[in-house]
Amino acid sequence: MGLDDLVNQAKNLLGQSEDKAQNAADAAAAGDNKAAAADAGAAAGLIDKAKELLTDERIDQVAGAIKGKTPDNIDTVVDQVAEKAKQFND
Repeated sequence: MGLDDLVNQAKNLLGQSEDKAQNAADAAAAGDNKAAAADAGAAAGLIDKAKELLTDERIDQVAGAIKGKTPDNIDTVVDQVAEKAKQFND
């Protein structure tokens, strides 16, 4: 699994989370607090899953795998991309 796969999976989870958050807002506006709470909880769970995919350790693993299969002159670029990806964890 490459870095782009991890990022795409995280983006997919965050997109689903956004949908759940919108559902929660709609349910709250309609006065359905129980449904709003359930959707808000689901959104939080999806965000947590996305964070698990993009841990610093996982990013380092993927970067190491990429560097192992590419010429050494690419290592600096891989390191820069990995550091940028880690910034999303902050």
